[in-house]
Amino acid sequence: MRCKALETIRRNAMLQSGHVLAAVSGGADSVSLLHLLRSLRETFGFSLEAAHVHHGLRGEEADRDEAFVRALCRAWDVPLHVLHADVAAEAAKTGESLEACGRRVRYAYFDSLAAGEIATAHTRDDNAETMLLHLTRGSGLRGLCGIPPVRGNIIRPLLDCTRADVESYCAEHGLDYVTDSTNLCDTFARNRVRLAALPALRTINPAVSDALARCAATLTRDADYLDAQTDALLAKAKRRFGYDAQTLRQAHPALRSRAAASVLASSMRAVPQAHHIEQCLRLLDTGGAVQTERGTTVCVYGGLLYVRTPLREPWTAPIEGDTAVLPFGRVEIQRLSAENIQNIHKDMLPNCLCCDTIASDVFFRSRREGDRMTRVHASGSKSMKKLMEEQGIPACRRNDVPILTDGTNVLWAQGIGCDARYALTPQSRSGWMIRVIWEEVE
Repeated sequence: MRCKALETIRRNAMLQSGHVLAAVSGGADSVSLLHLLRSLRETFGFSLEAAHVHHGLRGEEADRDEAFVRALCRAWDVPLHVLHADVAAEAAKTGESLEACGRRVRYAYFDSLAAGEIATAHTRDDNAETMLLHLTRGSGLRGLCGIPPVRGNIIRPLLDCTRADVESYCAEHGLDYVTDSTNLCDTFARNRVRLAALPALRTINPAVSDALARCAATLTRDADYLDAQTDALLAKAKRRFGYDAQTLRQAHPALRSRAAASVLASSMRAVPQAHHIEQCLRLLDTGGAVQTERGTTVCVYGGLLYVRTPLREPWTAPIEGDTAVLPFGRVEIQRLSAENIQNIHKDMLPNCLCCDTIASDVFFRSRREGDRMTRVHASGSKSMKKLMEEQGIPACRRNDVPILTDGTNVLWAQGIGCDARYALTPQSRSGWMIRVIWEEVE
């Protein structure tokens, strides 16, 4: 096991952060992981801590597991963190399964503690179970890739080791461990895969876990390529407030569906369901809008695909120093001197305004009824609604547009520019260049 784990560690550049938090349940996998990491501290130069989660589900047995892990870490001089959670109550509140809720609670806790890498004890057999579970649920390519050796700051040094390797390692080093009795219960889907599906497959191929690992490696290579092609497609299709529907519609179906999933995920802050992706793809052909979830609506309008969230409540954002914090991002202000102004390129003028005649404090806010502006070289003023329509700003995004005001007049609006009264001229002595940084897809 040690040789396989070291190869995995080196191939995937693990143990590079200087600090590792090991997730320890007390089972054979996590005990062998902690023992291995403890032996590698000096070689790789990292500090080691452990974390254990008591899920509040197994009564005295869970208490026994916690006591075992505490004694183990004390004997091995490894600092330990323990969380007591009521996963059943949390799952009832959120509607999640116990498995999903427990996983979310665990990783949230680990992440709150981590100053470097989080090491979990997933093995090749765990990966096989995950692949089969995802297959039964109709997963796409990325789901069929199984468990990645590295995801963000999470590392899995034992991913190329089997459970037989782990048990041999424990026997070789005289390591005690505890057994979770629920692992033998067929209530959970993963247990049914472990206890029934995999043994049946081993009658066909005794090395099925190795075969699935090879399959996962091939699928991961293909998925990485398709993801890169999808990123290129989205970059090509990106427009100011969405994505060009025709560019997406003409793409290969494999890329089109991935692009739709990516756009949805970035706006919904969650993994989109298959039917949401299908709805989005249909809109590319038909146009219109469809609501997904969490108040999110997918639209194809004016040749653009975009995802809109519920209209924001009216907001204001004071300027502190050279920045202002907005509900969706921030504004950065560059102060201009007379010398700077002479060098401003004409393409940047819509982001600039003259400050010579601004007499009072100014701040950013959302649009309000009655807002009007006179654009540079225009013959008269127009309502903000009309100006936003002319600039192609979708109705669902208009409450997001930051407007600079002195409390009475509109001085500048993002995407529209400054009012004619505040336009930079060669005679301007001072000014601002305004940059809006959005935190979500425009």
